[in-house]
Amino acid sequence: MRHILLILIAAVLLLSACGAPQSTQQAAQPTAQPAAQAPPAPAPPTAAPADDTAMSPSSAPAPTAAPAPTAAPPPTAAPTARLILPAATSAPAVPTQQPSATAESQPAAPRATAAPRPAAPAAAAPPSQPVRIVIEGIGLDGRLASVGLDKNRAPIVPKHDIGWYNLSAQPGAGENIVLWGHVLRFRDTPNVPAPFARLKELQPGAAVLLYDKDGRAHRYVVTQQIWVKPDQVEYILPRGKEMVTMVSCIGDKVIAGGEVVDMSNRLITIAEPEA
Repeated sequence: MRHILLILIAAVLLLSACGAPQSTQQAAQPTAQPAAQAPPAPAPPTAAPADDTAMSPSSAPAPTAAPAPTAAPPPTAAPTARLILPAATSAPAVPTQQPSATAESQPAAPRATAAPRPAAPAAAAPPSQPVRIVIEGIGLDGRLASVGLDKNRAPIVPKHDIGWYNLSAQPGAGENIVLWGHVLRFRDTPNVPAPFARLKELQPGAAVLLYDKDGRAHRYVVTQQIWVKPDQVEYILPRGKEMVTMVSCIGDKVIAGGEVVDMSNRLITIAEPEA
């Protein structure tokens, strides 16, 4: 009788031990449900006793095998995969591609071009000899003849024209431009007036206009008139600045053989560039 009682107690203890793993397996099932998204490795089912009474006390240690639910790490693997998944997606690449698409839609920046170089100022034309003189104040409009000195080093004076001393300066050269001419008519050509006949009538401020052979006009203004002796040649030499020196005869008339052979003085008329 005592032996039967011990067997009953052992059976009760065995039943109570087998019921705990079943509740543990039921509690573990909700945890395994999230693994439906990523199928976990199948865990070996815990062998439940088919018959409580068929179990002998010697098989009672089987409940210790119930911790098999610790194989549930598969659910842990799924959250780990979700954490890594965002890194594998190409979503961050979309913002990177958008600026390139915007850059393609924008017009290309214009290429910098070299600024055009300013045109070099035209070189000033070289001076050229004077060919015409105009002095409206005395009604003079005459041509100029290029002349020099004779074998006696005396100025050669044209008979009816005004001479430009070709060893003096040209208009625009910045030096003394020397002109000379007669003030009396010749007996063989009484109808031809002397070019400088009225030169003595000029007053300071009178306009003098010279034209060179290139057609350029050079304007001057009379500044002074001086009486000098024939040997005062410094007035026809370089003076260090641009000016027009017009030389004519004036003073006492000396007539020999019906012609004027000498005059005691020279009239120097000086004009300077118009301001």
